[in-house]
Amino acid sequence: MGVGLEIIYFIMIMFIRNATLAFCLFSSLGAADWPHFLGPNLNNSVPDEKIVTSFSEGRPRLVWETDVNPGYGGAAIVGDEVFNLDRVNQEFDVITCRALETGKVKWTWKHEVPGRISHPGSRGVPTVTSDAVYATSGFGHVYCIDRATHKPRWIIDTCKRFEATPPRFGYAIHPVIKGNLCFIAPTSEKIGLAALDIKTGKTVWTSESIGSSHSSPQLLKILGKDVLVMVGDFNREKLVLLGVDPGSGKTIFNYVEDFGTGIFNAIPNVFMLGKDTAVFTAGYGKGSRLLKFTGTEEAMTITKTAQLPFGDKFHIPLMIEGKLYMTADRGGRRRGSRQPSNTGQSPASGMVCFAPDGVVHWSTGKELYLNGGAILNIGGMIVSQDGDTGELRLIKPGDKYQELAKGKVFSKKTGEQLWAPMAFSNGKLVMRSQNQLICVDLAPVK
Repeated sequence: MGVGLEIIYFIMIMFIRNATLAFCLFSSLGAADWPHFLGPNLNNSVPDEKIVTSFSEGRPRLVWETDVNPGYGGAAIVGDEVFNLDRVNQEFDVITCRALETGKVKWTWKHEVPGRISHPGSRGVPTVTSDAVYATSGFGHVYCIDRATHKPRWIIDTCKRFEATPPRFGYAIHPVIKGNLCFIAPTSEKIGLAALDIKTGKTVWTSESIGSSHSSPQLLKILGKDVLVMVGDFNREKLVLLGVDPGSGKTIFNYVEDFGTGIFNAIPNVFMLGKDTAVFTAGYGKGSRLLKFTGTEEAMTITKTAQLPFGDKFHIPLMIEGKLYMTADRGGRRRGSRQPSNTGQSPASGMVCFAPDGVVHWSTGKELYLNGGAILNIGGMIVSQDGDTGELRLIKPGDKYQELAKGKVFSKKTGEQLWAPMAFSNGKLVMRSQNQLICVDLAPVK
């Protein structure tokens, strides 16, 4: 081999090595992203991460804080960027991209959508891919924004397209992306779910109706098959749990349960316990259900195996070492408004630890009323946001409630209803109150 060829060969080898290294680094960074609602594993859990077990000077280390407009929209994190949906003066939806390390705004995009809904403000968490940001407004507008140009690839008005009306508190949809499809839930009289082409926004398929809902589609693995699941209700009387094939929209199951009069559909969720069992969380005094799936990939049947007296009106439970943890509520609207249970079998509120068969291990009762605050599992540690005060708690899972740390995080008055989902990536936790978005550092001190 000549000297020239040797040099070329050496350059090629080094290029391949460097490219491989770059790919590995990129892949590891991507694995730490929180690109959508419920996080990378769709269960609010990142079991391989490590965080602090105490707070210095009574609060976590603040990285940055910034004002946002009143609302409930949580953040997504991809790489070194934070994305959130904001609502300005009941006139504009605004998608903002910030630097994770500093909180400084990198770019914004806004769209005029005048109007007011009950509990005004932002709603859903953006869904972020390598090249686009997807978000849904409370009025049903779905946005696909190019990350490079910061301009819309497409915008659709689901109410006009699917002859729908926003539910009482508006849509709180977090778009779900799989392959070339974007899944949303118009929840019109005729249509429950819809699949959109991610390149054009055109409708690919629609499903049968589920009534009204404030929930989002969930892509779950049931009996070994990917199933797109949506929860709704008819006339505030009947619970509807619809599962469809994500590729075609064909119905796989349609579970209906008579809830009785007065049902209020908050943001119910389904959490899979195994390949054929799940817990459905309802909240607002309607409790939870344990469900079992049987049948084939093409047609499944749901059986309710147990009914639990507690539920979470906004968030899924966490499963850690075989135990389930839930920020539970039986309908009490204020801290301490319900009596605690000494037996743990009928907890009034607060945090509940229970087994997959529904047996309660412990409950904090009224002593810890978290009012719909979000919870995450980070490295086997429960990270809990108080839905009234915004305080951040680190809780060690186990046979009893064990609080390791509690600290104030927001500098301004928070008010109530701190219900937004949290996001975690590379040691950084992003939270929001009604008027602030903050980032705290939970990475272990070296």
